[in-house]
Amino acid sequence: MDGEIILKTSGLLVFGMLFTWMGVDGWRHRREERISLLEAAALKATGDEEPLPFNRWDRAMAYVQPVLLLIFGPLMILGGVAVLSLLGE
Repeated sequence: MDGEIILKTSGLLVFGMLFTWMGVDGWRHRREERISLLEAAALKATGDEEPLPFNRWDRAMAYVQPVLLLIFGPLMILGGVAVLSLLGE
């Protein structure tokens, strides 16, 4: 039972660190117009050269997503540390 909890807690810690890192990286590059790998592959397959321009929703999400990642990443880390500290008792 303890091994299962430790495994899930370590997953929570790893994903928390990943979310925090992605939030910092996303906030640092929020003004750059980047496209996903999936969109790049679709453009290559169709022969189009330029992606569609960003609309208001895309620009808003460039600010919202890093903020959400920076909120939930540390919360996941805190939750993982709290569960590990409770196991030590």
